[in-house]
Amino acid sequence: MNIALVSLVAAVMSTLSGPMIEWGGRDITVRLLGMKLAAAEREGRIVMLYHSFAMPVIALLVYLVTANVRMRENWRAYINGTVTAGYLVSMFSGLGYAYLGHDMALHGLWLVGLSLMFFSGVMLAVALWPWNREYNLPRDTHYSHTRSGLDLERTAYWLVAVALLGSAGLGAWAGSHYGTGFETFLAEDIVRSPHKTAFELAVIGHLHIMLALMGIAITLLLGRWFNFRGIWHVLAMPSMVIGTVTLTMGSWSVVPYERTAHTIIYVGSVFALLGGLFLVIFGLGAIIKERLAELGIEKAAAAQKIKALVHDPLRFGVLWQMIYMNFTTSFVGIFMAIKLDEIIRVAPHRDERIELVGHWHILAAIIAILILFYFADRIGLKGIARQLFGWGVIIGSDIAFGAVTVFALKRLFVSEYMQQPVVNTTMLLTDFGLGLVMFLLAAFLFWRLIDLLKSRGQWREELDEDGFEATATDSGKKKPAGRAGMLTIVIFTLLLPGCGQAPISSDAVTRHPASGIDPGSWVKIPRGPFLQGQFNHPVDIDYDYEIMVTEVTNVQYARYLDEAWKEGKVRVSDGKVLGFYPGDVFNGGKHEQRIEARDYPHLDLEDPAARIGFDGKNFGVKPGYENHPVTMVTWFGAKAYADFYRYRLPTDDEWEKAARGTDGRPYPWGGEAGEAYLNYYQSGDPFETDSGFSDTTPVGFYSGKKYGEFQTIDAKSPFGLYDTAGNVGEWTGSLYDQVHYRNIRGSSKASYAIDARVWKTNSAQPEYAGPSTGFRCARDIGRQ
Repeated sequence: MNIALVSLVAAVMSTLSGPMIEWGGRDITVRLLGMKLAAAEREGRIVMLYHSFAMPVIALLVYLVTANVRMRENWRAYINGTVTAGYLVSMFSGLGYAYLGHDMALHGLWLVGLSLMFFSGVMLAVALWPWNREYNLPRDTHYSHTRSGLDLERTAYWLVAVALLGSAGLGAWAGSHYGTGFETFLAEDIVRSPHKTAFELAVIGHLHIMLALMGIAITLLLGRWFNFRGIWHVLAMPSMVIGTVTLTMGSWSVVPYERTAHTIIYVGSVFALLGGLFLVIFGLGAIIKERLAELGIEKAAAAQKIKALVHDPLRFGVLWQMIYMNFTTSFVGIFMAIKLDEIIRVAPHRDERIELVGHWHILAAIIAILILFYFADRIGLKGIARQLFGWGVIIGSDIAFGAVTVFALKRLFVSEYMQQPVVNTTMLLTDFGLGLVMFLLAAFLFWRLIDLLKSRGQWREELDEDGFEATATDSGKKKPAGRAGMLTIVIFTLLLPGCGQAPISSDAVTRHPASGIDPGSWVKIPRGPFLQGQFNHPVDIDYDYEIMVTEVTNVQYARYLDEAWKEGKVRVSDGKVLGFYPGDVFNGGKHEQRIEARDYPHLDLEDPAARIGFDGKNFGVKPGYENHPVTMVTWFGAKAYADFYRYRLPTDDEWEKAARGTDGRPYPWGGEAGEAYLNYYQSGDPFETDSGFSDTTPVGFYSGKKYGEFQTIDAKSPFGLYDTAGNVGEWTGSLYDQVHYRNIRGSSKASYAIDARVWKTNSAQPEYAGPSTGFRCARDIGRQ
């Protein structure tokens, strides 16, 4: 039931995102279930959804621990009963509160469910108490223990249980926000911010350690499956104990000692990974040895050993996934941490967020696959069904994980403008891989349902058993491995296009060259308060100012370059426009880089996405793009334009007030978003191509005008600004202490509609230039 409920929720929620939106799946689900999906509440819904997935997974781990570790029978019954009630109550009430309307009774039940889960964890910690002499090991055992007989594996289980309780408390403390109410955010949205509140740090520490502890728990359980023992067990268990303690202490200390905490976490990760490595080494050898013994082969050739290794896809699969995890998560994560400032954070925050989300989801999915393989073995999946299920899940999941990894890191080997073929290929492979896994899981669950209807099915055999406990001194009977006959899978290599011809623009570029909105117009923003950010905090701007109605266009920027070049303000070198910047004060922040007085790039003229060129004498615009917003412009280039005309870049507060008005609306025009309102990724506007390439639209395109068959809605802000959501993101002028990044406000043609909410903030290094980033200017009243 546990796995079936998780699968059902995953299937339903998958219709609310990705390609299912374009195919109409979300609309069907929303109507059938009566969901209420307010854009302003998306973060809260996702947090509740995460917990609704996590609770049954933790409950499943508890079931497996109580079945595999010796404890008194009454404790086992109390723990399992309490955790079952806890995850069922929290799962259904949490989803109901998040997606079906904010009934406070449901929220109360959600808290009750979480409390039951916590209480079951307390009972589990008591039952696992390793210093009970009843559970001491003899000195001549092949399992890791101290001289006094303390079972170090049991100690590791106990530490995981205690650490989970403390980490859950850390999350609860942060979630209650010191009793002042609930402010919900996603960690990936604020990861780049160098200044985080204690509340934000606690949430980040909570989510990281909870996932890590789940990984350690399933690793310990897999050791029971393989009857992990001998020298590798002796080495692994102290490593697991040290890793669990160190990781936990590091994650908990993120709040008061953020910098030191990261070092502690890295040390703990090494010890935990070493424990997993020792299990893999032992397990691979054990599989080969056991299979060769079954076949009566004493001296095996290499081919026979390989065949023996892959004979059972479930047992081989869990070890292979632990190895494969290093290529898709561990090594990638370490690489990102080492090269964070040099490579990853050169790109906009949106790209870093994609990398992080992909990293976390692969890790969570691999843990789920390990649990699934273990569960399938323990309930007796045999024969050809075992082979098909095992190899199908291995192949499908690995294709998906590999594709997601390539998608997340695509900016390292292909430019932003040329990445659509990579996106198309990786998303297709991801959908295929996950679809295969979900199909096999559905077939597996259907088989279990049919079995439950039989009077003497597999369920009866399981019920008649005393349990499938495997203690450190009695590993229990092994399930039959099933038939042989499957060959080693060949790990695919993604041959993705990293170069080639630039995307071909839609003919709408020439059919619809302008919107009719004057790019030279300005609007006055009166002094006064407005509601800022996700949580609508009141902020007062005590002066009037003016701001451009549209983003600066290509023809406007080209005209500026002609003037600035003739005056010697800019120069052209190696295909880039360069200009002087006097530098910033260096504060020595954690991720801060020096910005000294020198020439910096303003505009990239040679990137395939460039719309402005230079013939040695004059700057010109690619035909059809004259009234499109200028792109491939850095923050230095945007500021230089503003300074040249005695304008300035708007501050974050000025930009947000002009973009959303004063009433706290999530979008410039109101509360919902759709194709007719803004230019976003796969919005279906006339400037998109069949291959999925998303191009800019003329400034002010969404003004209520009809372009052929495409009808727009007048999507200006309350103060009359256009394109403050979609089209291109916009550089702002705010500088922050110990921060060298510059903020980019508004979403772009490369963003999803949900990210067009005006309080969302992107950021990048000031040297960054991309095909989805431009700017508009502000000025003081009276300055023309």
